[in-house]
Amino acid sequence: MIPAGADIEFEIEMLDSGEIKVAISVPCIGFTSSRKNFYSRQEGQLDFAADSERIMEEAERLRDRADDMSLIVNDPKLEQARQKLDFAHSLSSGVADAEKAQEAHEKNHEAKKLISEVRKEHAKEFHQMELDNVISFFQQEIRQLARPSEIETFENLTKTAQRAIDRKDKDFIRFLDELKGKNFEILWRQDWFVVKCFNQLAASPHTFIDRRRFNELVEIGTRFKNSDETENLRSVVAHLWMIQFDRFHDQYDTFAVNIIRG
Repeated sequence: MIPAGADIEFEIEMLDSGEIKVAISVPCIGFTSSRKNFYSRQEGQLDFAADSERIMEEAERLRDRADDMSLIVNDPKLEQARQKLDFAHSLSSGVADAEKAQEAHEKNHEAKKLISEVRKEHAKEFHQMELDNVISFFQQEIRQLARPSEIETFENLTKTAQRAIDRKDKDFIRFLDELKGKNFEILWRQDWFVVKCFNQLAASPHTFIDRRRFNELVEIGTRFKNSDETENLRSVVAHLWMIQFDRFHDQYDTFAVNIIRG
């Protein structure tokens, strides 16, 4: 029997071969599942020789995250992560060196694991930083676009999220995601934001695995943009997000911030 509220740990690892390894454990009863192997066709089709630019951008993103975290905690794992990320700087955009690119990709993955460990070990500090950032973004960029009811809902939810941090309640992540979602929902209503999203996606072909479909969507989206058919353009943007390497739902809040402040 698993007690109510018990921790259940879910571990997923995606290998460069496309194999996905999954393990589940329940520490309080000493249970650990045997690993189940799955296969991701998309990851198995990675062309490292053509992916230098994307790998370099990922390393830069991870380095920025490690730098931000260093302002909150002093942990040697963050410096270890930076050292691994430095390897990506040895890549040259557009140069077909599959072996070197694959090594950089693996080092990025190792750095990501180190960063994740630090975040888990200092959860309260990072939760507070994340909440503060979401509130700041709302106050500076979103509030003037929001309806009165949305402002009230957002402010009430921030109080709930703060109480969750103070209690070390794991529901905080759910509250944070709701706050991020409300920020994005308000932005997504703005036609100018949709156009900016499309322009940024169209300028980043290296972030898409299916280049043929990418080109088709960009061609269609460009026609909709030029004819001010913004509602149709929204649909195109959504389809573009679906075929990106770094799926939008994992980082939509960061994407929104970059669009506004970029």
